[in-house]
Amino acid sequence: AVLPDGRAAARVDAALTALVGAGRHVLLTADAGAEARYRRWLAVNRGQVRCVVGTRAAMFAPVHDLGLVAIWDDGDSSHRDPREPMPHAREVLLLRSARESCGFLLGAHGSTVEAAQLVETGWARPLAADRDAVRASAPLVRTVGDGDEARDP
Repeated sequence: AVLPDGRAAARVDAALTALVGAGRHVLLTADAGAEARYRRWLAVNRGQVRCVVGTRAAMFAPVHDLGLVAIWDDGDSSHRDPREPMPHAREVLLLRSARESCGFLLGAHGSTVEAAQLVETGWARPLAADRDAVRASAPLVRTVGDGDEARDP
């Protein structure tokens, strides 16, 4: 899973550790330092670990028998490398998904033009909760109206 920043990656890392236990995945972020990142990269390359969570560099992790690639918030500018050839994490993961015949999951609070195009062309399908589920889980927002002002002068 590729996330926009180290904080988001750390939250997913903590959630995965709580869910499946320690040692079942690795966290690849710049915060870990070069030695730790390289040790984790080797664990993935040797097939000792088959799940990677991290920032942009995680898109190139040599996961054996890849089953799913995921990206969160593909519209975030940190997913695009500012140096040539400027690969975008979404595009790299799409290519890996097609080449390795694995699933592709894109999650975000909103849809980018590129994500909408994937749905429009039939390459992807949207996964969204129905309106009733969204209303049931969303907070109730109430504005102050004339009746409230009359009641509470």
